[in-house]
Amino acid sequence: MQYDNIATKLSVATYIANGNGRSVYDISEHFGTSTRTVYRILDRLQEEGYPLTNEVMRNGKEKLWTMLRWDKDEFGTPIPSSEFTDEERILIYYILGEMKKNEEIFPAFSSVRTKLSNMLSQKAVSFPSIDYPERLRNKLYPIESISSIAKGSSKETRKHVSAILRSIKHKARCSMIYHVPNRDGSLDVEISPIFSFFYSGGMYLQALLDDGSLRTYAIERIETIEEIKDSTALLPDFNPRILLTDPFGPFIGTEKIEAEVWIAPEQVPYVKERKWPESVTISDNPDGSATFSVTTYGEHEFTVWLLSQKASAVLMKPQWLREKMRETIEEMQNKYS
Repeated sequence: MQYDNIATKLSVATYIANGNGRSVYDISEHFGTSTRTVYRILDRLQEEGYPLTNEVMRNGKEKLWTMLRWDKDEFGTPIPSSEFTDEERILIYYILGEMKKNEEIFPAFSSVRTKLSNMLSQKAVSFPSIDYPERLRNKLYPIESISSIAKGSSKETRKHVSAILRSIKHKARCSMIYHVPNRDGSLDVEISPIFSFFYSGGMYLQALLDDGSLRTYAIERIETIEEIKDSTALLPDFNPRILLTDPFGPFIGTEKIEAEVWIAPEQVPYVKERKWPESVTISDNPDGSATFSVTTYGEHEFTVWLLSQKASAVLMKPQWLREKMRETIEEMQNKYS
């Protein structure tokens, strides 16, 4: 029995969903395979986003695997469970998971998923994972449950992630002590956690301070964090999911940037060959140059990209960022003179 075979994974997921809990030994006996293979299949199902848990025990000894039935959450697009059998629901999980791996059909995939949700009844469960291009999968994804965390993470890190997710779910504020690099002492602050994510080897938390300003914190640098009981968190005036599709990374700056960049003719083919999300448009100009238009919150990453284009890209709008770019270039020129 091949653990990464599509039919195998669907069969095991369906078998788990149809019972009141299945042990590894139940699954092994039912499919006539080794427990080692069963563990591999379960690991792969969790990696692919299936809502499995093994918190139920039998006779106080065997852990039983079950398939969670979630209500509509604030990140996933929901679809009614009442319209489908367990087998049909698991097959839909698989179909949509495969569809979103193809960047070329990603916009159509999002549209189909939204229309399915709107067409069907109110009782719902959420599909696993977030809609974002497959090319981002290994470097950026949301942390929505403790199972998203690598098994090798420290006990302390897992504890902090659990506290963050619990506060986000309860819409509560947190008290946090945070280690600031290259600075004596630690920061003692109260925050409203809104979103946590994995990005390029690190785990991060987006949170609002009491004055409404947004900050990004590295979860590995959190010394302590705990929910403030009976508190109410501030809510952002934007959807945190925008972090997943921002072309210049998930680190939000001080404000939304709607920019226009002139691209030199010789650079246009190279800019066009990169796959950009829907927030980017590239319009050809009569002289062979192009106008690159983008909406982003990532000021630092955007300006780094502009500088990497050297004289082949010129920021035209917004004026305030154009002035900051000019000051940066003048400072660089002074240091090289």
